[in-house]
Amino acid sequence: MRAFLVVLAGVFAAMAATAGLASAHAVLESSTPSNGSLVQSAPTRVTLTFGEAVQITPDGVHVIAPDGSTADNSKADHIDGQGSTVGVPITSTAEGTYTVSWHVVSADSHPISGAFTFSVGHASAAVPVAAPASGSLAVSIVYWTARGLEYASFALLVGAVAFVFWCWPAGAVHRHVRRLIGGSWLTLLLATVAGALLQGPYGAGAGLDRLFDGTLFSSTLDIALGTGVIVRIVLLAFAAPFISEILATQEWTPNRRSVFGGIGVVLLNALAWTWSMSGHAAAGFQADLALPVDVLHLDAMGVWLGGLVVLWRAKPPHAAVQRFSQVAVVCVGVLVATGTYQSWRQLGSWAGFFDTEYGRLLLLKIAGVLVVLAAAYFSRKWVRSHVGKLRRPIMIETAGAVIVLGLTAALVNAEPARTAEAATTPIVQATPDGQTLPFDTGGPGGKGNLKIYITPAHVGPNLLDVTVEDQGGTAHDVPEVTVELTLKERGIGPLKIDMQHVGKGRYRAAEAQIPLAGAWQVAVTVRTSDIDETTAAGMWQVS
Repeated sequence: MRAFLVVLAGVFAAMAATAGLASAHAVLESSTPSNGSLVQSAPTRVTLTFGEAVQITPDGVHVIAPDGSTADNSKADHIDGQGSTVGVPITSTAEGTYTVSWHVVSADSHPISGAFTFSVGHASAAVPVAAPASGSLAVSIVYWTARGLEYASFALLVGAVAFVFWCWPAGAVHRHVRRLIGGSWLTLLLATVAGALLQGPYGAGAGLDRLFDGTLFSSTLDIALGTGVIVRIVLLAFAAPFISEILATQEWTPNRRSVFGGIGVVLLNALAWTWSMSGHAAAGFQADLALPVDVLHLDAMGVWLGGLVVLWRAKPPHAAVQRFSQVAVVCVGVLVATGTYQSWRQLGSWAGFFDTEYGRLLLLKIAGVLVVLAAAYFSRKWVRSHVGKLRRPIMIETAGAVIVLGLTAALVNAEPARTAEAATTPIVQATPDGQTLPFDTGGPGGKGNLKIYITPAHVGPNLLDVTVEDQGGTAHDVPEVTVELTLKERGIGPLKIDMQHVGKGRYRAAEAQIPLAGAWQVAVTVRTSDIDETTAAGMWQVS
């Protein structure tokens, strides 16, 4: 219970201190031709450059000509073997405005999409594009199930092996222990293969009929998740004889225990790394620190929760339970420290708990951890003299652990709150007075207002002007201002608008191309220092 309060207090304190920090996943950094540009001759290829390696399918980039026809050859691929750069050849030479829509999967396995326009010769009205595929419900359910099984079988495998090695060597011959270890090893292998096959259809928004599509599977192997799958399968093959030797040994000499213990630690961290390298920890803010922290979090989770299942199913002797109780205290300490850091890194603000899917899932996970810690507290209280009465609290711990594992899988697939959270305001019609949005980056001098003007607010080129003012209404410069436009009802965007500094506190895009009519979200990101940044968003009606 005290550990849970420490986690929660740590999260709140860290978010209160650094609410303006930013985290990002794969984003479109640049394109050729660039968004809203006017070129004199039709390009032979459209090229997109992202901030990290992405997964792309042949139909992942779609180019529509000014007359509404398809202007690409449906052969999008990485350029010169670079995972962060993709392109598609162009078959049209017509003059006018082209619309480019794209759909890729980022290195942390999240599908992302967007659109932009460019013009050849002269600008014209952009042709509407279809919203990107929302994906198959069946694929999503099976995919989530496979990811949940991966985490559950990992925890069972490492927890059961660690329990036998550190706490109960004689348990190696126990029938339930052997079944747990063998079953979890096989389940982890099968779930890993299933997850790799499902990643392609899941990322491309396709159905189960493309489960064995070679092109999709090949694209999965090109991203970090695919590398993690290959490494995990190899590690499981190496782990099999290691585990067999542990199960065949009931007494250890000090030297042999040290050698096997070292090998076990290496295998444990390597297995955990195969998830961390392609998850939220591998991208965005403080990735170099977040990656090892995430590995430690998975290590502690597996050793603790897997050990609980051994306690529940195998009923080890009192001495083994006492030893595991000491190990569990260390694991909880690691989980508290790493969980606090991860929560702070991914949430970024108090509102992130309630305004984003990630924050709500995290609240549920914290509630599940609270149940597990409460049961663990009572289990530890009775461990010295009431071993026979441990079964009920251990069952509660185990049930809570199952819920926590399921929520962990859901959090892996949810977009972090830092990148999903944006303020929302009512739709504002274009007026001579523009629109004013408050902002607060959380740092010194980080509060003020943004005055936004879009003229004439019609389809085609528009003047987009942003003025940054302090709390006193005085215009002042900031290190960076970026603007993104999104038409959510049509699944278009975000369209990144290149802003130029034109005066004190003034930032302008002289010809911001808006391809379609509708209620566009205007998201303005303001950075007031190297670490203080926030996004304010409003809605603008374009006719």
